[in-house]
Amino acid sequence: MAAEPSTGTVASAAAAPAEQKPAITRTTITPSPGTVPPVAESDKGRKGKRQKPTGGARPAFGRRRTGRNELASAMPPHPGAHILRTATALLLGALCLLTVFGAILMLLLWQQDNASGVLSTQLDRTWNLFDAVRDIERILAFAVVPVACAWIALAAVNAKRATGRRRDPILAALSLPVGLAGIWLIGAEIVAEANDWVGEAAGVALQAVFAAIPFLALERIAEVAEARHGPLRTAYVMGVLYLIDLQFLGAISTVEETAAADEWGRLGAYLLIAALIQVLGSLSANEAMRAIEEGTDHRYQLRHKFGESVLAQL
Repeated sequence: MAAEPSTGTVASAAAAPAEQKPAITRTTITPSPGTVPPVAESDKGRKGKRQKPTGGARPAFGRRRTGRNELASAMPPHPGAHILRTATALLLGALCLLTVFGAILMLLLWQQDNASGVLSTQLDRTWNLFDAVRDIERILAFAVVPVACAWIALAAVNAKRATGRRRDPILAALSLPVGLAGIWLIGAEIVAEANDWVGEAAGVALQAVFAAIPFLALERIAEVAEARHGPLRTAYVMGVLYLIDLQFLGAISTVEETAAADEWGRLGAYLLIAALIQVLGSLSANEAMRAIEEGTDHRYQLRHKFGESVLAQL
């Protein structure tokens, strides 16, 4: 039988490795402030995972405003735009009625000549009345310009308040008188002085370019308000057609006094065409202005209600 080891020998053998194992001391290294922490080797190979910043200042670029400031940027549009639009529509409607009255006057004169003839006193009275109509039309045309400019400026301000996208109201309002001044200057210096139809057509083309100046300004406002562009473009087309009718056919301001009886019927027909173009242009302009107002109010309501719901959740 084998001899059993003694108890003291086993205890000394088990205690020997424990006495020989060195003690391990853990040291924690804390980086100084402003020092980028080292990246472990196992993390260098990972792709598609971004490390979240643990502290320090946030980068200057890409800094966004707080949600409360952005939601509070929507302000209600100023009242009074519909009043200016109504005044503009009434003035344009009065211009249409004057053109219709001039056409009826010419047609009645032509019918009177065909029926029993026209006396010289009747002819003079008719042309004096036509001159009075021309003066009233000139006054109304000068009156509609400042009202329309005021509406354009107010529409630009309201679009900026409702959407937060800036549009200069002064430049937008000045686009209308600048375009009208260019149309008048070209008509007086180029179209009126042209000796053939080529020069007249070139002058009308330049007038159409100047007519596009207020149209483009209103297009930018309509784009900001997300309004319908169809009525505005129709109004521009009607404006160009009226310029063509004004230069080649005739309107209240361009009809010349004549004693030829065979010209009265033709002038009356031309005035009816001009009145039809004016009516269509006035309706299109009024609808375009209404579309911009409704688009601006709709954008404000959307931003305002969305801001209220988000702020309530916050």
